[in-house]
Amino acid sequence: MTHPAIKLTIIAERLLKPRVEALLSQAGLNGWSIFPGGGRGTHGVHRAQAAQLVREFAILKFEVVLRDRATAEALAETLTSDIMAQQPGLVWLEPVEIWRIRKF
Repeated sequence: MTHPAIKLTIIAERLLKPRVEALLSQAGLNGWSIFPGGGRGTHGVHRAQAAQLVREFAILKFEVVLRDRATAEALAETLTSDIMAQQPGLVWLEPVEIWRIRKF
């Protein structure tokens, strides 16, 4: 049986990783996943496989699943208005269904 949840996805430069992880920890989240990323956006091309001249500008994708939408929205607001206010990046929420509810 599935249970409704919210997935918070964050695309940000590696240099923001400590601040993003601190925010997630402060919110009491138990875990999240981080993936290397790449792509093209308003700030140009970020090649996932290419050696980065400045490692901190590499792109990361965070994925967090939460049961509480209000918490997810509050995190998204803090990310976009504070942590990422002057940095490139994206934040979005989407409904998901989870199987192992005891993990959340």
